[in-house]
Amino acid sequence: MNPNSILSDEFNEQQWVDQISKNFEDEGGDNISDIPVCVFNVPKAASRFKPEAYVPLAIALGPYHHFETQLYQMERFKVAAVKAILTSDQVLSFESLVIDRLIEKEPVIRACYHKYINVQDDTLAWIFAIDCLFLIGLFTHYLDISTLMPKRLINNGVLYRDVMVLENQLPMYLLDEIWKALRLSPTDQNGDHELISMMRKFCEVHSPLKLANDLDYNVKTGCLHLLDLMYHSIVNNQDAARAPDQIGLLWEDNDVDIRKIAIDDDDDDIKENIEEVMEMGLRIGMRGKADRPIKVIKNIPWEKISNLLGLKISKQDKEEDDDQAVVTEIEIPSVSSLSKHAQVKFRRTNGGIKDIKFDENKANLYLPTITLEDYSEVILRNLLAYEVATSGSTPELARYMDLMSGIVDTEVDVKLLREKGIIKGNMSDKDIADLFNGMNKSSFYMSYNKTIEDLKEYYNKRPMIKAWRFVKKDMAFSKKVATVVLAISASLLMIMYSFCEVYGCSRLFDRK
Repeated sequence: MNPNSILSDEFNEQQWVDQISKNFEDEGGDNISDIPVCVFNVPKAASRFKPEAYVPLAIALGPYHHFETQLYQMERFKVAAVKAILTSDQVLSFESLVIDRLIEKEPVIRACYHKYINVQDDTLAWIFAIDCLFLIGLFTHYLDISTLMPKRLINNGVLYRDVMVLENQLPMYLLDEIWKALRLSPTDQNGDHELISMMRKFCEVHSPLKLANDLDYNVKTGCLHLLDLMYHSIVNNQDAARAPDQIGLLWEDNDVDIRKIAIDDDDDDIKENIEEVMEMGLRIGMRGKADRPIKVIKNIPWEKISNLLGLKISKQDKEEDDDQAVVTEIEIPSVSSLSKHAQVKFRRTNGGIKDIKFDENKANLYLPTITLEDYSEVILRNLLAYEVATSGSTPELARYMDLMSGIVDTEVDVKLLREKGIIKGNMSDKDIADLFNGMNKSSFYMSYNKTIEDLKEYYNKRPMIKAWRFVKKDMAFSKKVATVVLAISASLLMIMYSFCEVYGCSRLFDRK
């Protein structure tokens, strides 16, 4: 038998014929062509870097993971939770009220799922009856349900993360059918209004990003399931009309203190001496003309000085520097690099990811607040996976995650953003840095990101970056030569500065 075929010992040809003939002969009812596929298998492009983030750890909802051994032990807790929220009359008439109704909806149920569901109709009905009621109970009777669940689920956030897994989603259509069948809200004339309102509150509590305030969703116009509700509430949140909070990060003044600038964690001797050369160049009359210190560095006779020092330039030195330049090339500057080298100020916006922008005139980068808890990485990853799987969606969330993955490299970057209210939550700085670095590797879109390009362009124009790149890429000598020569250059400039302070150098440097 073809290993890629759906046919197996559990689902043979006769069962397939029976299934097709049943659907063919079915008259009336719902038109399944109008039912959108909404519960997808996670794309391999999304799950290959961290597959454990896309599967439930404790509770299976729906058919994809229902009969897995490590998850099925929770079935008795789900059944207990469902019985706890039903009246005695509802329990006695459960099969006629719910199961029979779901069996009639079997073609619609199967149409909601991207993957073929290889279970019998009555089995499928019982799966959704229990799981949908458990989820409804989570929204309506959380305190009652929490007493029935193992404490490790509630305390560790496992329940919250499992509910938001893409392959664990339960179609809103079925939740609404059960809601109406059991008349769980007699005062709700619209059927799904109160249910969506409770789902919305759940999303507000557990969403990493702020949700739109006026998103009008109902079961017929677009809310496909819980993850879909959270996703569209995030990407459609925009508050451009409101002024962002005026919260700066570093260097609020226009005067730049060159002594505080650093480039990266390696080559400390070189970068410190570049800073000294830049500072002395500005002090002796080049303030306001930031390119002049760079010219000083470039015009130094590097090769002659290195020969006088007995530090010959070898072919190996050049090759090592060339290789290092490729390895350490900055694609998107980090938070610390942007603030230290380019004096970019990070500001919190009251809106969402559509309000992200970089104001080059003020050197302000506006970012929304993100709240990160222990389960937030799973939610973010599954939101991204849903964005990829949904045809016609634009990569709004992916663009935001690419930006954050680019500017957050270390715990220092996280700390700086946390201090300004852009990052919140109980997740540690190290875990947050690991989260964004891992997200960057699993980015799904190669689309143009204007904010990233504007940041890179602005950053690359900064005088300190120009000087650093000259040293790293253009100067054909070893790090040892660079360290010695820059140290001597800084010393000479310091002597010149001291001389000018005493005797004046206005003619030499065109100073009035």
